[in-house]
Amino acid sequence: MNARTRTRSTPYAVLGMLSLAPMSGYDIRKESESSIGYFWSESFGQIYPALKELKSQGLIRRRAGRTGGGRDRHVYEITDKGREALARWRQEPPRPAGVRNELLLKLFFGRRDALAGEVDWIEQLRIEQTAALRQFRRIRQEIMKQQREHPSRPFWLMTVSFGEHRARSLIRWCRETRKSLLALKGAARKEPTS
Repeated sequence: MNARTRTRSTPYAVLGMLSLAPMSGYDIRKESESSIGYFWSESFGQIYPALKELKSQGLIRRRAGRTGGGRDRHVYEITDKGREALARWRQEPPRPAGVRNELLLKLFFGRRDALAGEVDWIEQLRIEQTAALRQFRRIRQEIMKQQREHPSRPFWLMTVSFGEHRARSLIRWCRETRKSLLALKGAARKEPTS
């Protein structure tokens, strides 16, 4: 891959998905949602340009396929050159992950005398992370049961473990933060108005 694309991870995410099995662009998006989608997301607007780029570089090839309705669709498969590019990329150290979290941004700019929906936002996050933790447990059970012989199984379990740890940590943070916010609300009610 050229130097320009080395800085982008999308083509490698697509190559990685195609290293698992030949897929259409739609299949890549669908399969990503239930696997890498818990820690990495790619939109159709990112996947299709990446497929075009990878094909032009000879890292994947396109072949005709059929949908369940008998319509033609394009199915892509990784080439040997693509597997080599994916292996080289995997050897590079990962870039630091940037953080963009609107909830934290709003909390950072919060004020005691102007509490908005913070308690509700925190509670919603706790509910979401509790559901995510249940989902990670289901995924772990499915991998343990159905993927016993797959060579990537230990690595899949490592990513599931990250999700479990992250969800548990966020649930704990939500409880602490909710308690602090409720204490701030209580203190704000007691303060005399001028």
